[in-house]
Amino acid sequence: MTQPNTNSLQNTVAHQQLLDYLASRADTMLQATRSLCEINSGSYNLDGIEQVQQQLQQLFAPLADSHRLQPLGPLERVTDSGDVEALPLAPMQIFQSRPAAPLQLLFTGHCDTVFPLSCDFQHCHIDGNRLHGPGTADMKGGLVLIAEVIRWLNQSGIREQVGFTVAISPDEEIGSPCSGPILMQLAKQALANASAIGMTYEPALEDGTLAGARKGSGNFAITAKGRSSHAGRAFFEGRNAVAAIAKVASQLANLSDEDSGLSLNIGQILGGGAVNIVPDSCICRFNVRVAEPQQQQQVLEDIHRVIDAVSQDTGVELALHGHFNRPPKPMTAAQQRLFEILREGGAELGLDIRWRATGGCCEGNNLAAAGLINIDTLGVRGANIHTDQEYACSDSFVERAALSIVLIQKLLKLQQEGQLPC
Repeated sequence: MTQPNTNSLQNTVAHQQLLDYLASRADTMLQATRSLCEINSGSYNLDGIEQVQQQLQQLFAPLADSHRLQPLGPLERVTDSGDVEALPLAPMQIFQSRPAAPLQLLFTGHCDTVFPLSCDFQHCHIDGNRLHGPGTADMKGGLVLIAEVIRWLNQSGIREQVGFTVAISPDEEIGSPCSGPILMQLAKQALANASAIGMTYEPALEDGTLAGARKGSGNFAITAKGRSSHAGRAFFEGRNAVAAIAKVASQLANLSDEDSGLSLNIGQILGGGAVNIVPDSCICRFNVRVAEPQQQQQVLEDIHRVIDAVSQDTGVELALHGHFNRPPKPMTAAQQRLFEILREGGAELGLDIRWRATGGCCEGNNLAAAGLINIDTLGVRGANIHTDQEYACSDSFVERAALSIVLIQKLLKLQQEGQLPC
């Protein structure tokens, strides 16, 4: 007669108890998410971000030993007129507990959304299993999950063995230009003091698929300053800034290479006016995605080569602004092992955990660049992010909170055995 697997039975009972506990918290999680999402916190809406941060402080401060505001910015941005302005940013919120514990978790998330005050998508509603609203999936629902996981951790028997830092940024949706370096500092600090893992709560896809390897990204602008003249009387005395930008944009777009994973997307060109005037100013904004770290330097050299050649040919002054703010996040052996651990935990909960490479990027890129392996789509399941059809799957709050908790339990066991991936 086959003997029952005692450990397996104990795990099954423990997991069911965990799921029952989280189910009792489901309505609280949904209401906390709705409350956050009813406040507009577009990346440039500082008043709205401050209101959301006040709610987040009420949510996280009771769960942490310390809390601080990390000043950010100002952010340099090229205006539509071609000037460079310094924009103030809200601070970053950092909560921390038990920094001397042998296993450190760096939880990251963001409180800003892509939806400005001027858009019509401002409120939440429930339709079946879907919680519709701005930021429900990306990623205020994820922030609520972090709090729920920490709430469980603080009440658990492994509390003293696991320390954590929660870093909530206000500028992720514009590429983390100012919070990115702080995230890298926090990652390096965690690694310097203990075994550490990064956990970021961007949403998973509706079917539960997570992001694996990610491309790196940079946002750039080119300003052109030419010379205005009458298009009929003195056309050849002018220096056409729009024509110069058109040449640059065409040549830059041709740098894209599908085989190597390099893409350069011309996103916006602003300039010109009346057709009988040679335009003296123009702006081109574009995004670059790279698959490998070494591609960053090469494409920058190519961009400067194009700009210098066109400037010399046209007599128009061209200047490049911007930088790579998200390095690539490759699927290393350690990253692969971390995903396998998550898959094992998911199987214990009856979940089929899968992942795939993506051209998108997030704070997980910054953590990986600092040497901290991480999973960056531990948030709720959802879909249609960055559109007015965004929603989070209501039943995923319990499921994904349980998945994170089981992952933490497994990571601690591996850390104690000296087998934690790094």
